[in-house]
Amino acid sequence: MIRNTLQIILSTIVLTLLTSGLMAQNCHIEGRVTVPELQGKNITVLNLKSGKPLASTKIVDSTFALDITVGEPFVGMLKTDPQNNNPRSYYFLRIVGESGNIYADLVTDSLSGSPLNDRLGQYWRKCSYDISVMNAIISQVKNTISMPESEKDRLRQDYDQRFQKFVEYLVKTYEANKNNAVGAFVMEDLLDYSEIDYESVLAMLEGAAPVVTTYPQLRAKLSAMEKVSHTAPGKQFIDLDLTDYKTGKPIKLSKVIKGKVALIDFWASWCGPCRREIPNLAKIQEKYGSNKDFVLVSLNVWDKPDAQAKAIKDMKMVWTQLTDATRNATDTYGVDGIPQILLIGKDGKIIARNLRGEDIEKAVKKALGK
Repeated sequence: MIRNTLQIILSTIVLTLLTSGLMAQNCHIEGRVTVPELQGKNITVLNLKSGKPLASTKIVDSTFALDITVGEPFVGMLKTDPQNNNPRSYYFLRIVGESGNIYADLVTDSLSGSPLNDRLGQYWRKCSYDISVMNAIISQVKNTISMPESEKDRLRQDYDQRFQKFVEYLVKTYEANKNNAVGAFVMEDLLDYSEIDYESVLAMLEGAAPVVTTYPQLRAKLSAMEKVSHTAPGKQFIDLDLTDYKTGKPIKLSKVIKGKVALIDFWASWCGPCRREIPNLAKIQEKYGSNKDFVLVSLNVWDKPDAQAKAIKDMKMVWTQLTDATRNATDTYGVDGIPQILLIGKDGKIIARNLRGEDIEKAVKKALGK
């Protein structure tokens, strides 16, 4: 009787594991890395949710093979050691960790084998082709000096149409895969390539599988989008605790900009695009700096004090200079790239973000009622 009861319990456990997809199964991964500098170096498979390495092996004669045990399919990555002293000079390929045999080529981004990796590989190939075509159009417009403007306009329209279809393809592919790990990667790409808003993303994630909604890279992007949504045009600005560059003393942003039209430039001395906007800001300072209702603020972030000081001196930045030695300012405003130039009205509401070039003065002029 005890033996029969034990058999029933064991059978129930096995059945539960099988039906829940948690029974450990083998995942065999093999492939190629045809990079001379990587021969003899390691390639590792990572679980991107946990961030933990699951297995590692050496690349020999441009090939590798390794095995891991898996339960539910997970978001993963194959990643090589750096090929030189630069820690970022590695090859990688995102994969789905699932039972079966997977083939991966990290140079051509080829992926096939198991059901979800077949699907993911087809998706990568489609995206790679579409992006290469669009990049070729951009390059043609930029680099062909003698091209008639009418032909450039035609190419720009072609690009816009292709880009729209590309985004539509991402949305369609995500909806078809929101119940599996492929959907996590597709949504990540959708956030990178499109200008979809935060509320729309939340709506698309409703009913998605946990492997999608808990994907750390996606959660990080959503967190940044949420902060952007809180500091979008029409929202009240969020105060910041900063440092006055001249005095070295703490100062609140509100004290500097209260009751004024404020143009705020998030910048760093090492940032080329930031430095290219400085002459535009200098012209605005020269034209509107004496206006008691206006203030121009350069907010230095992600920088070193000596480099900041040299840049301010070299580029004759004579307007208000503030510093954030932490990441609080950029985190609060969801800034993941600089320059980030935003305009705040007298009422403290954000008027615009991501201003560039001639659009900066146009926005300032309109805000001042000029």
